[in-house]
Order: sequence, then structure tokens, then C-alpha cells
Amino acid sequence: MSTTRIRVERGSGRLRTELVVGKLAPRLISRDETRAHVGMTTAEMILLDADEVHLQVEVGAGCALRLEDIGGMVAYPRKRPEQPGPPAQWHVDLRLEQDARLIWEGLPFVIAQDADVLRRTQVDLADGARALIRETLVWGRSGETGGRLRSITHAADPGGDLLLEDVEAVAGQPAPGILGEHRVLDSLIALGFEPKTAPGDLVLAQPGAVARHLGAQTHASGLDARLRDWSEALLA
Repeated sequence: MSTTRIRVERGSGRLRTELVVGKLAPRLISRDETRAHVGMTTAEMILLDADEVHLQVEVGAGCALRLEDIGGMVAYPRKRPEQPGPPAQWHVDLRLEQDARLIWEGLPFVIAQDADVLRRTQVDLADGARALIRETLVWGRSGETGGRLRSITHAADPGGDLLLEDVEAVAGQPAPGILGEHRVLDSLIALGFEPKTAPGDLVLAQPGAVARHLGAQTHASGLDARLRDWSEALLA
């Protein structure tokens, strides 16, 4: 197990950035006194059978970080899918200090045929912090049905829980209300601010919302335009 770490914080001039390579490799694209843009790609072939990937992202007080995936992610088949064993694991810990801003533009995360994956995303917001996360889950590569995924997302601020979601789906056994005939679950998660919502969006009890697309192809999702709109609202 190795941990990839990204931290941005105020300095005397441009933001100070700490980028620690693990199974993922963060790369600084640009920065100024208050904002940084970091790209992230894989440092090695992942997710293989029983792999563990850990990512820690910390955004200092008053800072804004744009995190951009460079290339998507594939969870590969288990070596012996007929035998029980631990799933591949993807753990993300996002911590935003007071008045921090985070936009994560994620690319598709593909669960290949016979893959078994556990994803956990923890988001902790301090007072005044805002986060926007794009998450695209795809069951199966071209010509595949896809494997098993359990995806847990928990977000909280000093007042308590903002979002707690636990989705488990096996593409070969589509459950009513989860996948049905579809293979793409595209999500836009806004936390700590109130974006412009549309019918069908989930509006959270505290400032925040979730927009979703469930379909057969990633290009059919209409969330690209909304990502731009919600990003502007976050930074306003």
C-alpha cells in the first residue's frame, strides 16, 4: 500500500504545493497566490487484483485547487474470480480548511468484467469551504458487462453529515433502481454551496446538491455543461 498526497497552502508569494507520488502521480500545471491546478495520472498499472490505492488531498485555508484527472482509471479483472478474496480498494480523503475551494474533474472509472472494487470517498469541509466532485462510474470495457462495485461517499462539515451514500451494484445482476439496463453512472456532487439545480437533482438539507446521469454511454451525459456552470458558482 502507498499513499498519494496533495496539499496546497498559502505562502509568501505563490501557493506552496506538496505533491507526493504513490500509485498515482500528481503534477503541478499552474499556480498563483490563491489558486493551483494539478493534474493526476497513474504512476503504475492499477487497479489490479487486491490493489489498494490511497489518495489524500488537503486544501489550505483560503486556497482553491482544481484537480484534473489525466486519463481514466480501469479496475482490472480478478485473477481467480471464482474464488473468494478481498476486493481492490480505492480510498480518497479530501480535507478542506476554512474558506477553501476544490474542483475535482474526474474521468471515467471503469469496472472491468470480473473486477471487484471497494471505493470510499471521505470529504471533510471546514467553515466556508466548498467542493465540487465529478465522478463517472462505468461498468465494463467495450464489449463487457462489467464487474462488482461498492462505492461509499461520506461528506461532513462542522455541523454534521452533508451526504452519506452507499451504492453496491453487480453489472451481471442489475438491481431495480440502481443500474437496470444501464452501465454508466455519472455524478456531479456539490458541497457547501447552492448551485442552480434542475428537475431530478438531489438537493441536500444543507447547502449542496447532486446531479446524475444514468445511461448506456458516457458521451450521452449532459453533465459537462453543468460542471462548468457549477464550477463558476463555486468560485463566485
